[in-house]
Amino acid sequence: MDSLEKENDQHTKELSAKVSRLKNIAIDIDNETTEHNRFLETMRSDFDTARSFLGGSSRHLTDVLTSGGKDRRIMYYVIGGIVLAFIVLYYIVSSFRHK
Repeated sequence: MDSLEKENDQHTKELSAKVSRLKNIAIDIDNETTEHNRFLETMRSDFDTARSFLGGSSRHLTDVLTSGGKDRRIMYYVIGGIVLAFIVLYYIVSSFRHK
């Protein structure tokens, strides 16, 4: 009878260790889930901000395009100047990389 009690105690200790490991795993899963939810909430907020910014820019661009001809011509010059500046900067940077 004494050996059965020792064996029972041994099984109880093993079971207790397994339950403790499962508890730790469950706590880790909960912590990870909380952290991921916080990260996703931050991303949602960032995307909402970007969406409102892009919406405002789109509305502004539409207003500029539908405005009078003089404003449109100035806008085309500005866009052309920006594109030209990027092309010049690209060639300057690429020429330094080849040296």
